[in-house]
Amino acid sequence: MNRARLQAHLPVLLLLIAVVFAAFGHVLSLPLWNSSAFEVLHDAEILSRDPGVMFRHVGSLVSQPLVQLLFMAEYREFGIDPTGYLAINLFIHALNAFLVYLLVNMLFERKRMAVLAALLFALTVGSYGKILLSLANQENLLLANLELTMLYSLIRNDYRHGGSLRSPWYALALALFVLAGLTQPSSFSLLGCLIAYKFFFHAKRGRRAVLSADLLILVALGIAFHVAQQVWAKPTHIAFPDSDAPLQLTWASIKNVFRYLVLMLFPLQHSLMLSQSNPFFRAVYEGRTVIRFLLTLAIISYSFFGFVFGNRALRFFITWTFLTVVPFAFTMSHGNWLNLKHLYLVSLGFCVILAAGTTACYDLLSHRRFRRWLPYLVPVAFMGAALVLTVKLEAQNRAHALSPSILNLHAQLEATIAAPDADVARTPR
Repeated sequence: MNRARLQAHLPVLLLLIAVVFAAFGHVLSLPLWNSSAFEVLHDAEILSRDPGVMFRHVGSLVSQPLVQLLFMAEYREFGIDPTGYLAINLFIHALNAFLVYLLVNMLFERKRMAVLAALLFALTVGSYGKILLSLANQENLLLANLELTMLYSLIRNDYRHGGSLRSPWYALALALFVLAGLTQPSSFSLLGCLIAYKFFFHAKRGRRAVLSADLLILVALGIAFHVAQQVWAKPTHIAFPDSDAPLQLTWASIKNVFRYLVLMLFPLQHSLMLSQSNPFFRAVYEGRTVIRFLLTLAIISYSFFGFVFGNRALRFFITWTFLTVVPFAFTMSHGNWLNLKHLYLVSLGFCVILAAGTTACYDLLSHRRFRRWLPYLVPVAFMGAALVLTVKLEAQNRAHALSPSILNLHAQLEATIAAPDADVARTPR
């Protein structure tokens, strides 16, 4: 990226950082409220005493040396005060929104639409801010940053440098691919997104092969990571109680794909927060079956017509939405509960589709002085919903921080810190 381009994009980066901290700065005072945060801090305490533990421990599916080193550095700076960790979470999220802007601007070549998509992502439209409310989610945010940077670098290398294996962009992507380590299923889905890009942009890429050398090298690395993970790490295995369970799991997972996609449009689930909410929202939730059915039909219809009549960039982001949600559809075997934080990268596609539709409608109404702005009411409504839901989730977590179980975890953590000569043989996550 040359100096002129950097200067052109810098105001967008500063805008996104300002928007994120203005919208979510209130979460910085959130106390420790979930067990995952205490596990992270306990591991950081152990690593601060003996960093070598990390290199003597293979770890589980979520074990990341890069993330563990970052948590250790933060722990030495912030201790057990969550404010600093949460501030870094917001900064990483702002960087991720900027990567969304760069990616969309490169593929659509429409800066206004790219800025809107980035703002929607920055304000957590589709994922509704849950990932920003715990310091433990920094792992997911950082991995998303690595994966988005990797994907942007690969597409830019293919788009502007013919997929050269000697390009600095490819070297950067390769390094990030190794750092990410493919410890999350979403990494595999991003490879699928790269294949989708190469397929949909086949003509614009000079009709080069979809399965080109740069992609095959990444696939080979991915397979190597997967094999190493199966041999040395601790992958989760699904235990089927009877012969029909695999089929039931497959069917539940297919339904979960659409449950997650509907959740981006209709983010109401049964919870204590819902039971204490406004009577209007409780009444809306009572009609959830019909609403979700209609939304599912709308998603299927839009996806079909988007593929048939949309441009190649729109087809790519529709594919992105489905590919990135698939790994999480298999994590809940019965589909009774969905986690909003899993929609973080999935929501990128939704934000782009929403931004594309809004700007297209604006252009159609450009000759109307006031009515041309009406399409923007839809993304504004989603932004408002995301901000309100984040505030509600924060209030719920603040209350949970005062529960006996969390206070007990706090006491245990302080006891561990107060005993510097305690056994540090316990390995990090």
